[in-house]
Amino acid sequence: MKFHAVGEHETGSLPTLVFAAIIARSPQGVVLVLNSVRKVWELPGGFIDAGESPRQAAIRELAEEAGCVARDTRWLGVVEVNDGKTRFGALLYCEVDPAPAGFSSNETLALDFWRAGHQPAPLGESDEMLLRKFAPA
Repeated sequence: MKFHAVGEHETGSLPTLVFAAIIARSPQGVVLVLNSVRKVWELPGGFIDAGESPRQAAIRELAEEAGCVARDTRWLGVVEVNDGKTRFGALLYCEVDPAPAGFSSNETLALDFWRAGHQPAPLGESDEMLLRKFAPA
């Protein structure tokens, strides 16, 4: 995983962004979702839909995967990952109210939180790197 510190409107030198993820800080800690397919804890995020901006995708994915409404959203940069294919995606940060207890969806089996003294496992490798960089426990 690589992180590119580029502005939201300065991504033209990079390949097309195909996904967006968001670091959502709640009073309980940074929101993590247990992915129903990969069975790992990860930041809320997913593919950018046609006609959607990376910011809109991150906010939508947070609502769909964690039941949270983003506020004070800010752009952090671009993440480059390689899972057999190199892909680029937006990384954003926001604040949220307490996450809903017992939330689940077709994509999310459960919610947990990254905070001092509590780091859920297994955690996605790139997600852990981003959390350590932008939301140290």
